[in-house]
Amino acid sequence: MKDTYADENQLISEVFTELKSRRALSEKSREKMEKAFGDRYTNGLRLANSHRVQRYTFTPSGRVVWAVRGRTNEYQVIPELPFCYCDDYYFRVMDRKRGLCYHIIAQRIAEATDQFNTVQKTDSQYSTITYRWRAKGS
Repeated sequence: MKDTYADENQLISEVFTELKSRRALSEKSREKMEKAFGDRYTNGLRLANSHRVQRYTFTPSGRVVWAVRGRTNEYQVIPELPFCYCDDYYFRVMDRKRGLCYHIIAQRIAEATDQFNTVQKTDSQYSTITYRWRAKGS
């Protein structure tokens, strides 16, 4: 039985590594991404190339929080899990119908290619920044 969740997460890990080292995708990897993700790859690539990914860095802790501005909202993305606050994640990824939403794909591409904006904040601002994503889910 095919495990879409595991397959998609494995592929994005491989692509992230390739992008980090080569700064470009091979034709074979690009084709795999298009086949596996379809519009999610196209949309994620567009967001990354448009610098719609932000990395919030908090001091003095060094904590990092990622956010992606999609079509209608900005969503917190936790690439280590991977997790996103968007509806696609809740309705399709959590049901294991797919492994990733396009916001996670955008974050991974942007991080690997340094196509993100960095926002410096203090640790005392952490709750204020992250509350806006949690509040949308309420």
